[in-house]
Amino acid sequence: MTYPGPNNPRSYNGQYNYSYVPTNLSEYPAIGHDRRYDKLGISGASGLFTDTRAIGADWRFVREELSIAANPYLSPIVRASAGVLGVGLGLSALPKTLFKLNSPFGYSQIMMWYNISNRGVNNAPTLDKY
Repeated sequence: MTYPGPNNPRSYNGQYNYSYVPTNLSEYPAIGHDRRYDKLGISGASGLFTDTRAIGADWRFVREELSIAANPYLSPIVRASAGVLGVGLGLSALPKTLFKLNSPFGYSQIMMWYNISNRGVNNAPTLDKY
C-alpha cells in the first residue's frame, strides 16, 4: 500500500505528495489521516504512540477503516486490509487515548485538537501534480 505506513509518496522536493490515486479503497482513510497529522505538525511513529493531539485523527481513521471492513459488497482483500489497518492503528492509539481521557478536560482537549486538524481535510487525492 502507498499511504498507510511510513513510506508516503513524496515529490522531488521531499514534501508529501497526495496526488497518487490508490487502487485499494482501504488506502483512502490514510490520506485524510496523514493530512490531519500534517496540519498538527506530527509525523512518524512517535506521533502515533505519544502525541495526544492526534487522538481524534487516529480514531477517525479507525472508524473509516472499520466501516470499509464491514461492507459486505467489497472484495475480501479490501475488507481484510481495512480491518487490519483499523484494528492495528486503534490498538496503537489506545494507550495515549486512555491516558488523555483520564486527565482533567481530556475529552474536550481531544475534540479541540480534532477540530483543528480536521478543518478543510478530506480523503481525496490531490489531482494536480506538484
